[in-house]
Amino acid sequence: MVPDLIGTRRQLSGSLAFFPFTGLIIGSLLAGFDWAARGLWPSEICGVLDAVCLAFLTRGLHLDGVADTFDAVGSGADRERALEIMRDSSNGALGVLAMVSLLMVKAAALTGLSAHAAWQWFMLIPCLSRLGINIIGSISSYARATGGLGEAFTGKSSRRYLIVALVTALTAAWILKGTEGLAMLAAGAAWCVPAAMWCRLRFGGVTGDLLGAHVETVETAMFLAAAAIVA
Repeated sequence: MVPDLIGTRRQLSGSLAFFPFTGLIIGSLLAGFDWAARGLWPSEICGVLDAVCLAFLTRGLHLDGVADTFDAVGSGADRERALEIMRDSSNGALGVLAMVSLLMVKAAALTGLSAHAAWQWFMLIPCLSRLGINIIGSISSYARATGGLGEAFTGKSSRRYLIVALVTALTAAWILKGTEGLAMLAAGAAWCVPAAMWCRLRFGGVTGDLLGAHVETVETAMFLAAAAIVA
């Protein structure tokens, strides 16, 4: 059961409609931070600071999912044991390595974007990456029989909010980057299908950690792609 202090399952499911919009707010704050930082430091420093800023804006929630997911996958354990490892609050060496590596790659990509003052990508990518939660959740079941926070974002109850989230992401993509933004959205959405299939085969569904890891990895991949576009 999801604890009462977090809210009801219906309220959590309803928040799905606003995930891309929330990402747009986060991206706007990131773009503003990068603009201010560029007035003080070179892009190499700005990129690192941008990655740190983004991590703190999300309070490391999705980064924790990256560490837990890599610990579980790297263990080679069966499904039930892997889910137990994922739920463990402590992180192993592989999880820490994955988290640090991802931050380094993201910082490098953000450096390239900062050097070209590509504020539109700063705003858009956090929005598009969070749409993945809507897509994967709508086509996946929850992996744990005992329930958990991520359960509210999966299954039939999550599908009714997918259209609202998709319209938000499509509108933002078109306004901010036109056809390039729509292509980035399409690529991210397409990747959700094999990602959901892998989660089903490996874990029997998705968890909050897996959804968080998906956001982080897709966000980093999108920043890398955008950096290649502007280079």
